[in-house]
Amino acid sequence: MKRRSLLQALTTVPAVTLLRAQQPVVPPKPSPAAVEEIPVIEATIPDLAGTTVASFFSEAQFAALRRLSDLILPAMGDVPGAVRTRAPEFLDFLVGESNAERQKLYREGLDALNSRAERQFHVPFAKATQEQADLILLPLRTEWTASPDQFTGFLRAAKADILQATESSQDWIRIMSKRVRSAGGLGTYWFPIE
Repeated sequence: MKRRSLLQALTTVPAVTLLRAQQPVVPPKPSPAAVEEIPVIEATIPDLAGTTVASFFSEAQFAALRRLSDLILPAMGDVPGAVRTRAPEFLDFLVGESNAERQKLYREGLDALNSRAERQFHVPFAKATQEQADLILLPLRTEWTASPDQFTGFLRAAKADILQATESSQDWIRIMSKRVRSAGGLGTYWFPIE
């Protein structure tokens, strides 16, 4: 054997052993009995597991929020409204976890809705007719200003939150993605990472 071929053969020996060391270790296959014992756990989205219970707002405040949500974004045909997408329940959770200023804005705003309805029509806001509610929500139709009064500021914040909560819900995305190609819900609803 020539010296050159001997040196070439010697240089390939360590490379072959390194390649063998890099091979993945294949775990042994489990027995059929072991496979039958492994429980199959179905994954589900937490929103579908149970109903949300209102816990931050009082009963009267939550009823006013539901009515306000239904007036701001009602169901239209097969497109779900704010109540069907459970936007009020989500807002109850969201505001409950928000800072004290946001909590105060919502509590005082919902109380103001109820007190205005009681004062003008002798019913809580949740029981107000469409015409009565339109009169109470008249500040939403006024010209926009940089520093509105507290009640108008609440109505604007609540309207924006109700719209965003509804349009970010699974029901809304499922219906709208069938109608509009660009409404696939990409990046608007977060699923748990598994």
